[in-house]
Amino acid sequence: MDSMDDRLKSLGFKKAVSIPHYVAQEKVSLETAVGGRNMQNSMGEFVLKETLYPLNYQHGVVTFVEQVTTETINRTAKIRNESHSLEKLLFIDTETSGLSGGAGTFAFLVGYGRFTAEGFLLSQLVIRDPGEEPAMLLHLINQIGGDDIFVSFNGKSFDIPLLQNRLVINRLSRNLREIQHLDMLHISRKLWKHSLDSCALKDLESSILKFERTSEDVPGWMIPDIYFAFLRTGNPGELKEVVYHNAQDIISLAALFIHVTTLLEGSLSPHDVPVEDLIAISRIYWDLGSFETSQKILQATLPRVHRPDQNAMINSSLGRYYKKIGCSHESVKYWQAAANKGDTAACIELAMYYEHTVKDLPIALQWCEKALMITNNPENSMINKSVLEDLQKRMYRLQHKRSE
Repeated sequence: MDSMDDRLKSLGFKKAVSIPHYVAQEKVSLETAVGGRNMQNSMGEFVLKETLYPLNYQHGVVTFVEQVTTETINRTAKIRNESHSLEKLLFIDTETSGLSGGAGTFAFLVGYGRFTAEGFLLSQLVIRDPGEEPAMLLHLINQIGGDDIFVSFNGKSFDIPLLQNRLVINRLSRNLREIQHLDMLHISRKLWKHSLDSCALKDLESSILKFERTSEDVPGWMIPDIYFAFLRTGNPGELKEVVYHNAQDIISLAALFIHVTTLLEGSLSPHDVPVEDLIAISRIYWDLGSFETSQKILQATLPRVHRPDQNAMINSSLGRYYKKIGCSHESVKYWQAAANKGDTAACIELAMYYEHTVKDLPIALQWCEKALMITNNPENSMINKSVLEDLQKRMYRLQHKRSE
């Protein structure tokens, strides 16, 4: 007959002496977990992590450089900056307790970076609980010079208003809205809204910068929950991934800035720049009033174009340029090329040219009829009702003038 010990063993019980003693794990501090250090000022404490990315650091296809020409990007963003110095740019991004940006939302992590003589210095301020927010904000505003320029990605709409609200709540007197601000989201949309499905930073990373994040990254929508879990448990493990996420956002922001300035200044060989990008750059120069530069870009791009829609757009834009400088006769050949590729606007320009300049009403009417045919094409999904109405009125007027 089995002994009692044998029967207990068969049920999975062990002798007390065989069970290892419980060893309490030592609690890891936030500053240790993220590789930072504790900071203190007159309003309390917070954690600071600093990382230097040296010059020639490679982020995707972009290399960090000591200096770039910022004249055109500043004009595009309406930035007044006489020195065009990279060191005056403050690249900033926040991680917050909520994504909606309501009155109760606060930033528990503020990252900012500057170009220095040694490279790109990234500083990340993290608070271990909401009570450390005043100390973090005080440190932040002490780092912002009066002639600094914010560079962000959607920071005009989210990060800066949120930080300004928190400064007011904590009775810290600094108006961040007075600081000039270059929002790369707005410029990115000007460049890529016609060629990319999304201009979100992560999509620009993969499509434009050719950079892919590691498995350390965490989706942005999870970040508030991760922080609140840290407040409950005191375990900073997952916050390391949030710090990584914030760092990559700012490094990508700086890389995107370098890439866009290089594009706008024409520092790359045109054959290394996609046709879609060159067309978008020409639009930016046109909007800036640099019509000749816009024209030169389009002229150089035209031989590379194979898509009918791009061919039509470039020829139509070149026609508009020559009309603007008073060379309407030169415009005609470009408008005809655009019209033959299905451009309604070019047809209307030709109708106006033959009606008012050449005084050839039958030809003017023919171009109106071609525009109407293009507009009524079932394959044309972009029918502008106001253009159609104006076109019909123009045709009626031409027919009436011919019958007089």
